Amino acid sequence: VLDLPATQIREIMTPRPALVSLFDDDELLDILPTLIQSAHSRFPVFSESEQDTVVGILLAKDLLPVLVGKHDSVSIKTLMRQPVYVPETARSDQVLRMLKHTQIHIAVVIDEYGTTSGIVTLEDLLEEIVGEIGDEHDIHDPLAEYIIPDHEVSGAWQVQALTPIEHFNDVLNADFSAEEVETIGGLLLQEIGLVSDLEGQIVELDDWLFKIIKADARSISLIRAVRA
Repeated sequence: VLDLPATQIREIMTPRPALVSLFDDDELLDILPTLIQSAHSRFPVFSESEQDTVVGILLAKDLLPVLVGKHDSVSIKTLMRQPVYVPETARSDQVLRMLKHTQIHIAVVIDEYGTTSGIVTLEDLLEEIVGEIGDEHDIHDPLAEYIIPDHEVSGAWQVQALTPIEHFNDVLNADFSAEEVETIGGLLLQEIGLVSDLEGQIVELDDWLFKIIKADARSISLIRAVRA
């Protein structure tokens, strides 16, 4: 509780690459598999014309009356709710009070240029105080699949780029600093200094050898890690 005022929202938020999101021109029937598979109750809705902008929040429960009736004339735009925006640098205790006061459970996090950085929920903030809050959908450790053995290369590991550095250190007995970046993907981007032709690049850090297995022009998604 005492540390919460010193914690910025960007340290707690779910970053944009990890979001399960929708677009405002999606058809309702087309998004049902996404809603069911994710098991989330709230979804950020991005603008199809401005894909860096969240224009609404869709609550899964708002779809229920539509699904039992006629949905032909109903769209995501008519169902989504007005989002609340908070800056990355906002204090976590202030955002917690704001969400409680407005009875809103989710906020969109934006950077200094107004671009969507991620989302933060009331549960995220409460978990900073009381620890992980599990529900009926949390049947395993959410970090369990971030690092798995790589069966193609002996002694190697497949690592999701969004793996927190602290988790990587704990699981694989490494000692990387999380002061400047928070994820393994961010650590490699910091070292490479480029955001193009990422796939296939090999980076050696300390006594670890990293190979980027999957990436696009903007970000890394999957990495192979092995002790050098």
